[in-house]
Amino acid sequence: MTRGTRPRKNRIEVWCNDHELARIKVNAENTRLSNSEFLRSLGNGYEPKSTFDREAIAELAKLHADQGRLGGLLKLWLSEKKGEGAPINNVRALLHKIEDLQMVIAKLVIEQSSNL
Repeated sequence: MTRGTRPRKNRIEVWCNDHELARIKVNAENTRLSNSEFLRSLGNGYEPKSTFDREAIAELAKLHADQGRLGGLLKLWLSEKKGEGAPINNVRALLHKIEDLQMVIAKLVIEQSSNL
């Protein structure tokens, strides 16, 4: 049987229980590989990277940029002369937004760590 760019003429049967098969399917899906490609990659010593990793990194980068903008705004407000900066309520609200973003980032990191 030839598929793709290289011939594949050898077949290996792998016996597993229902739970193991479900995990293989989920892991293959998460790496956007077929079950065969996933198992062949593992068998050849390559560990496919999950697409969740890339999605988490993109989300963390977005949150980091948001936090940077909020920090810049806070710095601007605090560096202005006395009485010319933002009202204290606005500064406190901004600090709460920064803390909320930190919590979201921490939650994402913990979730991704548990998936490894």
